[in-house]
Amino acid sequence: MKYTKRVEIAKNFINKNKLFTVIAIITMCYLLCSFLFSKVNSDFSSNDVEINEIQETEEKENIMRWQFYWSDLVILASGGGFCTIMIVRERKKERDNLQ
Repeated sequence: MKYTKRVEIAKNFINKNKLFTVIAIITMCYLLCSFLFSKVNSDFSSNDVEINEIQETEEKENIMRWQFYWSDLVILASGGGFCTIMIVRERKKERDNLQ
């Protein structure tokens, strides 16, 4: 499927489903705002501060340390390389289809 056809399909979907699009945009804004302001609101409550202090002291005692192993680097590099190769192949196929 060519890029222009995909754009046309997306535009048609948005034009036919304007209510869905508006609800999706409002939902995304709500989720983003609630994520950004959740930390700000939790700091103002005194009970939450006391509970957080207790939890922080417990967490400091039970913290598991993350260690970097060389096998992690190998896995990340091989996965990233594989994904890069697949992306390059897909782009090459799309270029061939456009010509």
